[in-house]
Amino acid sequence: MSLLESLKWRSAIKKFDPSKKVSQEDIEVLLAAGNLAPTSGGLQPFKIVVVSNDDLKKKLVAASYEQAQVADASHLLVFAIEQEINNETVNRYIKRAEEVRGKEKEYLIAYSESMKSFISTMDEAAKYTWARSQTYIALGMVMAAAAEIRIDSCPMEGLVPGQYQEMLGLKSQKLMPVVVLPIGYRSEKDVHSKEEKIRKTRENFVIEIK
Repeated sequence: MSLLESLKWRSAIKKFDPSKKVSQEDIEVLLAAGNLAPTSGGLQPFKIVVVSNDDLKKKLVAASYEQAQVADASHLLVFAIEQEINNETVNRYIKRAEEVRGKEKEYLIAYSESMKSFISTMDEAAKYTWARSQTYIALGMVMAAAAEIRIDSCPMEGLVPGQYQEMLGLKSQKLMPVVVLPIGYRSEKDVHSKEEKIRKTRENFVIEIK
């Protein structure tokens, strides 16, 4: 099926079938899609936490404004941004670039200086906004990949970040959750997935400048 057909099939699932589980093979596909997402400077200022433990998912419902998808989904993907964005963020990228591409040292030095200069212009609030924006690109890529292999999802900003951070042990890793994605398979009782999507008409969505 085409990507557009998959996106038409996709729906923000409110009721998952808790008896159906996503295979580890498919989980790896989704994580690879998230890892391949483009980010500013290639710096990837976030990580994806995969929660499959049923008891933990049930506990996280309270930190998700009682949204049952968190518990009923097969897995919960938690997108968490790095709280410390600094020169070390760039150094990590440079080290990886050396491993993967074997780039000439002169190129890497110039790139490193450029990215460190870019980061130095941002205060903590700007860094948070920047990192969060990069994370949402990956979120979209994961959702699209899931739709292509007919795995359901439901993007959720309705969470209490501090509670998630505490319950998932992310504070010591200096990671702050910003959005979560329950994934799994829709229940026959999910009403929304059977309805037509409500979207703008092309005329009200696209502005063409020729």
